[in-house]
Amino acid sequence: MLSKFTVKNFKNFEKSFCIDFSQTKSYEFSKDCVKNGIVKTGLIYGPNSIGKSNLGKAIFDIVGTLTDNQKVLAFYKTYQNAFKPNEPAEFCYEFCFGDSKLVYSYKKAVYVYILNEELSIDGKIVLSRQGDTFDTSLEGLETLNRTINPMISALRYIRKNGILSNNPQNAVVQQFFDFVDRMLMVQNLKENLYQGYFVGEKRVDVEILQQNKLLELEAFLNSVEVRCKLISLEVNGEKRICFDFNGNVIDFWANASTGTKSLVHFYFWYLEALKSDATAPSFMYLDEFDAFYHEKTSETVVKMLRKLDCQVILTTHDTTLLSNDCIRPDCAFNMTEEYRNTEEDKTYVLGPLSSVVKKDLREAHNIPKMFRAKAFG
Repeated sequence: MLSKFTVKNFKNFEKSFCIDFSQTKSYEFSKDCVKNGIVKTGLIYGPNSIGKSNLGKAIFDIVGTLTDNQKVLAFYKTYQNAFKPNEPAEFCYEFCFGDSKLVYSYKKAVYVYILNEELSIDGKIVLSRQGDTFDTSLEGLETLNRTINPMISALRYIRKNGILSNNPQNAVVQQFFDFVDRMLMVQNLKENLYQGYFVGEKRVDVEILQQNKLLELEAFLNSVEVRCKLISLEVNGEKRICFDFNGNVIDFWANASTGTKSLVHFYFWYLEALKSDATAPSFMYLDEFDAFYHEKTSETVVKMLRKLDCQVILTTHDTTLLSNDCIRPDCAFNMTEEYRNTEEDKTYVLGPLSSVVKKDLREAHNIPKMFRAKAFG
């Protein structure tokens, strides 16, 4: 799981910014929001233009760095912070896999040009790269050429060209590769704009019908008060989802509301995350997931996501979702302008709501009311 992420000089993050998913408490409610002491289901609240979307893009820079999975290159056309266009963007990821801690960091001049990178496992540096050469102590790579193209990360090069020995340290590296392979960011549920997880794009309606999940989709929509009956109909040799109004069949995508389309896109990804095999998402970042939902629907969606095994981070403008019934105060984060005032040589650490209040928070506390009263700063 991703336990901590730090970024600097990327888009609006001029100074060093860190979000820490490891500052959890031992609350006896909403236990499924936390796994192994790390936020499993988290919520990031903040006003427009504060950086919630850019935080997701920053986290998912690693997908373009290490994988061939779906990318949205337009997200990274503007890369460095506008005040420091000639300085590199910096990224640092801290992961926990069982009892092991893996840290991967790198600097880039642009999206596809790596200046340096470093990998450490349990405090020991096992890979270091400067410019076009790297050094590594990972077993099995003794004869591998150490000179590489700056447009390719050393880890990606190792993955493509090396054969790691079978040992506990390399097993952690393989877990890391697997985790990054299955990371998924959905930027816009209305348009189903996403990156990571797949190679290429998939048609949501085609996938749902191929998985024979149409009745389950219908039941889900009805459960969130979208009263409808769905059928599949072949149009020009391709099956499509349609509404059935007592025999009057109309095309779903041409007639459904924006919110209903967003719910179908969400349900597609939810089905992917329900898979029990190694192909299910490991990490999901759903940006403004509730932009087109009623607040009751948003709450239902959060509770569904809490049941998943994968790590899920959501962004929102809705303070009602901060309730203890929906999300825990050690899994809720408030992004404010404060991080922009960080001293140049220091890192601003965004901890959860529970880390910025002195009183002990209990299940009976009305967190949304406290939040609106500025109890959390």
